[in-house]
Amino acid sequence: MTLEQFSRLSCWNAQSITDGYNRLLEIVEEGQKIYYPLWDQGDADTDPSIKERYLIHFPVKKKAPFVIVCAGGGYLGCASMIEAYPTCVHLNQLGYHAFSLNYRCGENAKAPNPLDDMAYAIDYIRKNGEILGIDISDYAITGFSAGGHLAACFGTESAGWKHYNLPSPSAVFLGYPVVTMGEKSHDSSRIMFLGKENIYDEEIISRYSVELLITPDYPPTFVWQCTRDHTVPIENTQMLVNALTENNVPHKYETFDSDNHGWGAGDGTLAEGWIERAVSFWQN
Repeated sequence: MTLEQFSRLSCWNAQSITDGYNRLLEIVEEGQKIYYPLWDQGDADTDPSIKERYLIHFPVKKKAPFVIVCAGGGYLGCASMIEAYPTCVHLNQLGYHAFSLNYRCGENAKAPNPLDDMAYAIDYIRKNGEILGIDISDYAITGFSAGGHLAACFGTESAGWKHYNLPSPSAVFLGYPVVTMGEKSHDSSRIMFLGKENIYDEEIISRYSVELLITPDYPPTFVWQCTRDHTVPIENTQMLVNALTENNVPHKYETFDSDNHGWGAGDGTLAEGWIERAVSFWQN
């Protein structure tokens, strides 16, 4: 099967996926490190689940801000090769260091584990900024689907950056994110993140429903989704945008007339160029 045939059969862009892997090969051939485990053996002996927590670094050859990218997967897994790696390629081309975060999923996805992983990753990058050649004074976070929920949630004060005593992201970029843990949520994301026993617990639902946690200090946000998304209901981004508007948070919202979910970097789709537009929004 050719790359073109693969792309016709799926919403995934085969060339985009290939570009992600080729970029990693290029980095390795240049003698640079890409894999950063975010755990040590002592901690892993106590909690083996943290071995799932690591970063893949897509560097640039200058001191520059960084972006953490969280692929989706319904909190069942991280679809990094489909969504995160291609996005990191675009971010490199725009002059930014990019990191694909592998956060805990599946049986280990229950909150606050993924948020702990995001916080640990940001703290690690900040502490090692000089070694990594990174300008730690400015960063953004990006997420898709369930990874979008993680990124959006980390943008809140109560569940995210302030809760972990970290600086706020300068911007949040979200592609077709899960936003609410309530009625209009994505089933597997909700079950895996809250725990099956908690999906009707209103207090826990409210604790992690991003649309209820937005304050005027929420980071500027770029968000997009297909209007007939067949996986995550469009009400998710609509609720988020309404909350951003009510709190006077700078934001940009793009929608595309399609039923697709999983476009990632958007190459060859109606959303093509969204990463460039999001970075421009951040810069301005």
